[in-house]
Amino acid sequence: MNKHEIENIISKQLIEGLDKQEQAILDKWLSQSEKNQNEYKAYSRLWEKSKKLVVSDQIDTEYSLKRTKQRINFRTKKRWIVYAGQAVAVLVLSIAISFFYTYLSTEKQSVVAEQQVYQEIKASYGTQTKVILADGTTVWLNSGSTLRFPSSFKNSSERNVEINGEGYFEVTENKLKPFVVKTSKLDIRVLGTSFNVSAYNEYNSMTVALVKGKISLERKSGDERKELITLEPNELVEYDSGNKKLYHSSGTYIEKYTAWKEGQIVFFNDPIDVVVKRLEKWYNVKISVSDKTLQNYSFTATFIDESLEQVLKLLSLSSPMNYKIIPAKKQKDNSYSKREITLSLKK
Repeated sequence: MNKHEIENIISKQLIEGLDKQEQAILDKWLSQSEKNQNEYKAYSRLWEKSKKLVVSDQIDTEYSLKRTKQRINFRTKKRWIVYAGQAVAVLVLSIAISFFYTYLSTEKQSVVAEQQVYQEIKASYGTQTKVILADGTTVWLNSGSTLRFPSSFKNSSERNVEINGEGYFEVTENKLKPFVVKTSKLDIRVLGTSFNVSAYNEYNSMTVALVKGKISLERKSGDERKELITLEPNELVEYDSGNKKLYHSSGTYIEKYTAWKEGQIVFFNDPIDVVVKRLEKWYNVKISVSDKTLQNYSFTATFIDESLEQVLKLLSLSSPMNYKIIPAKKQKDNSYSKREITLSLKK
């Protein structure tokens, strides 16, 4: 893909979301290099800053865009941060204008009367995405996670959203209209609070960590709802959909479950299966454990912006674990398979 094409896809993803084919193209581009992932993160940060700007009619947008393209250099993350700091007004403004121009000139506007319109946002692998809903609720989505939500909550008695993956929610309080997060396992009901939920469809486990406020977990059967448990701040619930059991704990190190939205991977006395699941989603890889003895070890570490290779190396230095990386392979349909990692015990 050329630069213009990927910019168009990124702009549409940040504004409204992509269809499955477009999301697959973006995921493939992101998986090709960490440089691409850093470029995407830079665009996302600029997009958030651009929302605070007031655009004047006197601004020469074409000239600003040309100057921006001349000055942007994505060679390294550090260099990009320097540019962002030196010319943030020009960069944010021109890229925001470019996004709006590209998107509005290619998308047809439609009005759907008296019908709920849903949107879907996905955080591409290796990235995190921030979404602000119609009621002011803010949602951070972790790598590989998808959020489906209505464009408006006006004509509904509840504010219902659906998530597949991991998300951190800061919910705007509305006592007359509860906020409900639906997952493939259980529903989470809140009035106004902050919490983290990890509920990937392909895993049996679901984890909910409450930062502040109050929430309840419910199981829905037909038109009936059954409340299973209510959480207070700093409490955690893990739900195993395989045996339908809840595991509740309090006084938990909550930061371990929320640090990802700041770009950190935190392990705190975690077994190897927890480490594997988080790394698989964060780096879009497939990991297998060849030696069951590794199940006896727990891992404590914090990683910030490290590559997968760096994470595996540091984990192996502090434990009896070896790793082997099998590169992605080109398949018959010209797509690429995931990288595969095998973990084994040191001999």
